[in-house]
Amino acid sequence: MRTVVRTLMAGFLALAGPVLAAPAAAAHVQEAQQSARTDSASSHQLTISIDALNPSFATPSSTVTVSGTVTNDTGSPLQGIQVQLLTEDQDFLARSQMDSYAAGSNSVMSPLPIGTPYVVPGTVRSGSTVRWSASFSAAAAYYGATFGVYPLEAQAESAGGTPLAAERTFLPFWPGNDSADPLSTAWLWPLIDEPQQGPCPQTLATNSLAASLRTGGRLDTLLAVGEQWAQQDELTWVVDPALLSDAQLTAQRHFVGGNATCTGAPVSPASAAAASWLAALRTGTAGEPVVVTPYADADVAALTRAGLDANVRTAYQLGESVARKILNRPFGMAGNGPGDGGSAALAWPAGGTADASLLTSLATNGGISTVVLNSGEMTSTDAPYDNALAATTTGTGTEMGVLLADSELTSVLGSASAGAPAGAQFAAEQDFVAQTAMIAAEAPYQKRSLVLAPPQRWDPPAAEAERLLSLTSSLPWLHPVGLSSLASAADDLKARQPLAGSQVDTAELGSGYLSEVRSVDSSLALYTDLLYQPSASMLQTLDAAAVGTESSAWRGAGGAAGSLALTKLADYLRYWEQKVQILAGTKLLLGGASGPAPISVQNAGQLPVQVGVEVIVPPGSGLSVANPHALIVVPAGKTGTVTMTMYSSGIGTTTLQLQLVTKNGLPLTWRGASQSLSVEATHYGRALLVLIAAALGALVLTSMARWIRRWRNDGRVHGRSGGAG
Repeated sequence: MRTVVRTLMAGFLALAGPVLAAPAAAAHVQEAQQSARTDSASSHQLTISIDALNPSFATPSSTVTVSGTVTNDTGSPLQGIQVQLLTEDQDFLARSQMDSYAAGSNSVMSPLPIGTPYVVPGTVRSGSTVRWSASFSAAAAYYGATFGVYPLEAQAESAGGTPLAAERTFLPFWPGNDSADPLSTAWLWPLIDEPQQGPCPQTLATNSLAASLRTGGRLDTLLAVGEQWAQQDELTWVVDPALLSDAQLTAQRHFVGGNATCTGAPVSPASAAAASWLAALRTGTAGEPVVVTPYADADVAALTRAGLDANVRTAYQLGESVARKILNRPFGMAGNGPGDGGSAALAWPAGGTADASLLTSLATNGGISTVVLNSGEMTSTDAPYDNALAATTTGTGTEMGVLLADSELTSVLGSASAGAPAGAQFAAEQDFVAQTAMIAAEAPYQKRSLVLAPPQRWDPPAAEAERLLSLTSSLPWLHPVGLSSLASAADDLKARQPLAGSQVDTAELGSGYLSEVRSVDSSLALYTDLLYQPSASMLQTLDAAAVGTESSAWRGAGGAAGSLALTKLADYLRYWEQKVQILAGTKLLLGGASGPAPISVQNAGQLPVQVGVEVIVPPGSGLSVANPHALIVVPAGKTGTVTMTMYSSGIGTTTLQLQLVTKNGLPLTWRGASQSLSVEATHYGRALLVLIAAALGALVLTSMARWIRRWRNDGRVHGRSGGAG
C-alpha cells in the first residue's frame, strides 16, 4: 500500500514540483544556506550550524547525536541560549520535497521537539562561537518501520523558548536489512587537469601541476583516497592522458613559461612528488578499470559542432597512444572495454551533456559504445523513479548505451571544495547520504542502478572524499559495482528515446575561439608538410600542443588560459615558418638562348625542411624553364641552392615569380617565401662567338699571307746570292 502511495505522490510531485517547491540542486541549496548565515552575521543576528551527525542514518536502536556551533553576532552578550532538535514522523515522498525543505519551505507537518535541549553554559560574548551537542533516541522519534528520509532541524532558542536561528539537515531511517533492494552503485573517479604542454619541447606553461601532485595537493588527494577504496567500491578511474604526459615531464628537469621562440623559459628542477605520483598511479591502477579521455579532455562536443571531426580522431588516437606508453597497458581500439583498461568503449563528455550528432562523432571517431551523461539529459527507464541505465540512438540511427549520472548528486559532490568550512563539508556528506537513501526509498523493491560522477576537475577535501567512499560501501541501501557491468547492461537495452538533434551546451568552446583553432590547424598542417622527415616525437609534440588548445578546461573561466595557449602555438608556427626564405637576386642576365639560374633557399630554423621552388612564367613571354618544380632539402641553419635552366626564344626582359611550396605543392605564404625575378635575354653570346671566330679567321689569314710573302722574299735573296758566285 505504501509503495502505491509513494508512486502516486512521486508522480504528482514530479509534475507539480516546480510550482510547489521550485527545487534547486542540493549544492545550490548549501550555497544559499551558507550565504544566509553570512548575511545573518553581517546583520547582527545569532546563527547556528550543524557540522556532525553520528550515525549518519538512524536505526530502531540507535541514539543520534547532532553537533555544531552557535555564533553570536548580535552585538550584545547572550545568556541562557539553548539548542533544541526537531523532527517529524512523516518522511519525504520525493527528492523535490527535500529540496524545498532545505531551501527553507515548510515541511509536510509541523516539526516536533525531540530529545533534551542543549543549554549553552555561561554567557556567549558578541563575536564569539561556541560548540553544542544534543542527542535523541530514534525509537522516541516515532519513525516506525518505514525506510525513508526524515527532516531534522537544530533550533537555537532564547532562555524563554523564543526561536532565534535554525539549521536544517536530513536523517535517513533504516528499519532493517530487508527494507530495500540496494542500488547497484558505480563511481567514476576523475584524474583530469589543465593541459600544460605547448609546442616547445620539455616546457610547461606553468608549474601549478607540481603543487597539485605533492602530498595534500588536489591530484595527490584523489589518487591516495581512490587507491584506498578502489577495490572495495569498484572505482572506475577516468584519466586524462595529457595529465600523464605533463606529470612525466614535471618529474624531469624542465622549462616553465618562455615565449613562442622557445627561449626565455627558466629551468625548473625535477619534481620527486611527480615521479612518486606517477609510480603510485601505475601501481594503484594495475588491473583496475581505467578509462582514458581524449587527449587533454578535448571538448568533443564543440569540435563536432564546428565540423572538426579530424581533431576528435586525433585527440582520441593521441590520448590512447600516450596512455598506453606511460601506463604500459592496452587502451583504445586494442583494448576490450573499461573492464580491462580499454578506453574505446566508454566516453564521459565534458559537462555530461550530448546530442545525437555528438554521439555519432564519439562512435565514429572514438569507437564509443557507451556514454555517461547527466541524468537530466534523458528520462529514466523507470520514470518517475531514478535509474542510471538507458539507451538511445546516434545521429545515424545506431544504438548506444547510456549511463545517467545523477545530476543532483554531482552538484552535491562538488558543493564543498578543499578549504571549505566544516559545516559545508558535513552538508555535502549528509546530503549524499540522504539523496541516495531517497532514491532507494522511492521504489525500495525495484532493482535499479546509480552512477556517481563528481565534477571532472573535482577538488574535494581528503576527509570528505574518504568519507564519501566509505559511505558507499557501508550504507545498506547502496551496493558498489563496476561501471563496466552497468555499461554492459545499458548496451543490451533497446533504445526508447533519442537525444535532441542539436543541443548546445552554453559552456562549451565558442565559435569565435574555434575559428582561431581552425586557422592554427591550417598553419600546423603547412608547417608539418614543410619539415623533412620529422621524428615521431616531434609530430606528437605538435599534435599535443594543438589538441591542448581544444581542451574542455578552457570552458568558462579557463578561456583566458586557452586563448594564451592558442596564441603561443600560432606565434610559434609563424616564427619558425618564416625562417625559410628565398635568397636570390632581383635580376638575371641571359646572354644566350639558354642558361643556368641558381636559386638559393635559406633555412634559419632548427629542423631540416624540404621545399619546392616553383618558377611561374607569364604566358607568351618566350621564356621557358626546364624544371619549374624542383625540390630541395635544406638542413637546419643552412642554405641550399637549386639550379634551373632557362630558355629564351627572343630578346627582351621577362619578370618571373619564384614561389616556395611544400613537397605536396602547398604555397608558403609568408614574406620571403616568394620573390620576383627579372630575366633579360640579349642573345649577345652567339653574336660574340661569330665575331670572335671572324676575328680569329682574319688573324689566321693575315698570318699566312705574311708567311708566304716572307718565304718568297727569302727565296729571291738566296737566288741572287748564288748567281754572283
